[in-house]
Order: sequence, then C-alpha cells, then structure tokens
Amino acid sequence: MLGKHFPDRRRRGGRSWIFAFALGVLSCLLMLLTLVWTNIERVDTSYFITRTHEEIAERKDHMAKLEVEKERLLTPHELRQNAVKYGMHEPFPGQIRRME
Repeated sequence: MLGKHFPDRRRRGGRSWIFAFALGVLSCLLMLLTLVWTNIERVDTSYFITRTHEEIAERKDHMAKLEVEKERLLTPHELRQNAVKYGMHEPFPGQIRRME
C-alpha cells in the first residue's frame, strides 16, 4: 500500500545518489585542478625568487669590480700617466687661488 501512494519516491532515491556522486567527482576534479594550479604558481614564484637572487649577486660582484677599477684609476701613478698623456702639468706658483 505504501508503494501505491509513493511510487516516485523510490525512483528519486535511486537517482539522487548518482547526482551526489557526480557532484562529488566534480568537486574532486575542481580541487585537483586548484592544487595543480597552485603548485605551478609556487614553482614559478620560486624560480623568479632564485633568478632575482642570482641577479643581485651578479650586480654586487660587478659593483665590487668597478670599485677596484675606480681605486686603481685614482692612484697617483695612474693620474700622472694620464696627465702626461693628455698634456697636463702641475700648476705653477701663482696659478692656484684659495678661497675661503
């Protein structure tokens, strides 16, 4: 007698688990896609950070080399050689003006 009054209830119950299963599978796929995307972003960010650290180290090395070159060019011996090369000489007495 219950079967006559509620004939559609059994059919809906049979179909609802399929809907729930499909929803669960779609949710899992969405979570997996999100997980893969975040891992790709993490690796990309890690690569960017590593490359930036390498670039900073290269620039520091280059700055150190430039400082050494600057100090070498400012030595008195090097300055005298460049002065002779460009026709310069030390000032004669009376050519220097001191201002206070």
